[in-house]
Amino acid sequence: MDKNQKLEYIWAAIKKAYPNRVLVFNDGSPDSAIMMIGEAPGVEEERQGKPFVGRAGRLLNATLELLGWQRSDFYISNIVKYRPRDESGGNLTPTPEEIEKFRPSIEKEIEAVGPKLVVVLGRIAMNGLGIEGNISDQRGKVVEKNNRRILIVYHPAAILRNINLEPYFREDLGKMSELLRQSD
Repeated sequence: MDKNQKLEYIWAAIKKAYPNRVLVFNDGSPDSAIMMIGEAPGVEEERQGKPFVGRAGRLLNATLELLGWQRSDFYISNIVKYRPRDESGGNLTPTPEEIEKFRPSIEKEIEAVGPKLVVVLGRIAMNGLGIEGNISDQRGKVVEKNNRRILIVYHPAAILRNINLEPYFREDLGKMSELLRQSD
């Protein structure tokens, strides 16, 4: 099975497990050297069927472009594949139970893509890969886990809530080129 077939298999299993949910799987090329993982889709992601296309996604794209990257240079996904919401339809943070339910599928997704570097955007993504701790303490660090290099970065939504975090966000994403060179 090639990468695309493996990803289709994973996607089919997720759709079968959550038939009554609006699901968002991925965007970008499975041949990318870098895989970015966020927490869960929001309203705009549900509408367009792609991760990181709302306000946080636009900030991520703009920051990547500032650093000389294009969105198409990455494979992009989320830990949780549906939007957790409250009774009035507002976004909720994924629960530990939701994160745990999706951990096997994100692990299979990473394995299928085989990136040289995984970039986790925010605490939920960090926890979803089994990395403990506080995002403000872990941001900018590279963790080796399951023979993978994982760069921990703030979620772009955190930057939208607190612009003072933006220099850290840019600095941490700026490490990707060097980390890729080190992996060759």
